[in-house]
Amino acid sequence: MEGRGKRLEVVYEDQWIVVISKPSGMLSVGYPGYRGKSAQDVLSQMFKSKGKRQITAVHRLDKDTSGIMIFALSAAVSERFMNDWQDIVSERIYRCVCERVKGRDDLEDAATIDLPIAYNRQHVGFVPSGKEPKLLKAAERAVTRYKVLARGERYDLLECELETGRKNQIRIHLAHLGHPIVGDEVYGLQKAPPSGLSRLALHARVIAFRHPFTADLLRFEKSEPAEFLSVTMKAKAPRPIRNRESASCPLAARSNLRRPGKKKR
Repeated sequence: MEGRGKRLEVVYEDQWIVVISKPSGMLSVGYPGYRGKSAQDVLSQMFKSKGKRQITAVHRLDKDTSGIMIFALSAAVSERFMNDWQDIVSERIYRCVCERVKGRDDLEDAATIDLPIAYNRQHVGFVPSGKEPKLLKAAERAVTRYKVLARGERYDLLECELETGRKNQIRIHLAHLGHPIVGDEVYGLQKAPPSGLSRLALHARVIAFRHPFTADLLRFEKSEPAEFLSVTMKAKAPRPIRNRESASCPLAARSNLRRPGKKKR
């Protein structure tokens, strides 16, 4: 099954789990009334002949995010992942291209973003300010570590590692700092993406975990599209990476982006 011209790829399979590379444009899991084919639908059809009747996503990627995902081949496996996720999974690394909002400072070379995330009634996330105590109380802690791999005239190529896994976490954190991900129709700048990149520039590159049944340490990696780097460097002469210490992003960090309202996904 294809998503925006690229096929779902099975990169690992055993009697308990299957690890895939999901293309951009494909839902991880469908919903009532959805007429397309999700990654779960494709795998269910693929494994039907092998007697696997229940294929379950143990985590999800946004429709337009590509990259590595884990599916369980039984309810027991899914339950094991769900109950012990923090102990089982040791590494989740993404790469993305982000754009600078005019007037905002450059990102540090490397930093930890430790900012809580709340969601509105449309399930769109945001970082509440210190003037919103009720929202802060309801928000969940979210931690993203990043480093800048390449700097262009308008865009930066980042590697992000998740310590927590809130919905849209990387997208929300970078948008809050004034560096939304290119192609993000919910948290981004709402303009046409750069030539050569017609998708959300976010890719789940690495996942590592200890197998819940064999205890083997498994690590899977799938490179991001080459367009991520080419778009970053396409403009004028690239800016050098600055030699500065890693820094945490304080809760008081201000954002010129308006809080997202109800938008079509």
